[in-house]
Amino acid sequence: MKGKYMFKIYIDSRLRKQTTVSLLKKYFIFWIKIDSLTLEADPVDVLAETLRRNNLRTDRIEVYEAYPGPGSYTGLKMGHAVVNVLNWVYKGVPAAKLPLPKYGSEPNITLPKTKKKAENKV
Repeated sequence: MKGKYMFKIYIDSRLRKQTTVSLLKKYFIFWIKIDSLTLEADPVDVLAETLRRNNLRTDRIEVYEAYPGPGSYTGLKMGHAVVNVLNWVYKGVPAAKLPLPKYGSEPNITLPKTKKKAENKV
């Protein structure tokens, strides 16, 4: 939909169990938020519900963006995965140019609790 109006989807999934999808409309030089939905759900579910509520299809969206970070590793990864797939499929953005999340620090990976207990008994 080229012309006077453009739609933009902005996915904020920095919190692992909360996703906010905002639908923005560009009118000449500024963006206006016309809808925002926050759910404890997968970004795809929240995106689908936002589009359904506003009677839009994914091909009518001109810009897809995700919150860059920092935030939850899982949350940021989920939001970027959705946005990157949509930009790759609908906008033809090459995979090498798709943005990666900025986590803000190294991941804090710990052993599963069952392994910790087993190691302590030895």
